[in-house]
Amino acid sequence: MIIKYSIIVFITQLIFIGTRTWNVKAVSNNKVTQVLLSGAIIHIAWLIATSTGVASMHKIITEMDWQYLPVVFCSLSGGLLGSYISMKING
Repeated sequence: MIIKYSIIVFITQLIFIGTRTWNVKAVSNNKVTQVLLSGAIIHIAWLIATSTGVASMHKIITEMDWQYLPVVFCSLSGGLLGSYISMKING
């Protein structure tokens, strides 16, 4: 279960951060269709990553269940990698 959560959070963080950059560019270029599409993707990815991350953090904080720590690291690394890739692609 921990590996599954970790993979889900890593991938959704990559999608969230990458799509967020696309969304910002679409807003600045006044491309409404792209804003709506990227906004929908952002929202879904955010909901999945956040709910999984919050559930994992709740286990860590309330039960001192440290086996959920990889989920937190995957969230952080997925977000950082997503930022890096997005900056390289979108310059």
